[in-house]
Amino acid sequence: MKVFFGYENMDTPAPISVHDQQEDLIITSQRVDELFEAIPLLSIHPFRKTLLFEDYGFTSDSDQTYLYLDMICVFYIKEGEELEKAMFLLQTEEELIVEFTNNKQMFLVVGNQHKPLVKKWASAYKLTIEFILFQCALDKPE
Repeated sequence: MKVFFGYENMDTPAPISVHDQQEDLIITSQRVDELFEAIPLLSIHPFRKTLLFEDYGFTSDSDQTYLYLDMICVFYIKEGEELEKAMFLLQTEEELIVEFTNNKQMFLVVGNQHKPLVKKWASAYKLTIEFILFQCALDKPE
């Protein structure tokens, strides 16, 4: 998982290193001048996409998967009993966007608006979950 920035219809004299593209969206690993509005993107290799995926991300022209970082929250189950984990996963299925692994850890992605709900479910099933923060990517460049 890596953070990239998307720029729409970008005409800039400054050279940028294009990592990928989706129609008129240019995807790069570098932030460009603040005159251009950056769309923070999370690049992942999904294990499974749900029907909600199209509302929160896209697959690029080169078949890479990106999620709109400001619309999602990413978490994993840190501790809990196996039966409780299974019940929690069944409960989250309705709000799940994608699942992916990174270094053998399974990550779950839901919409930002569902974060409080996921916390309640985890508490109800006596699980410890950990949210991954990408705030540094969302901050404006100085």
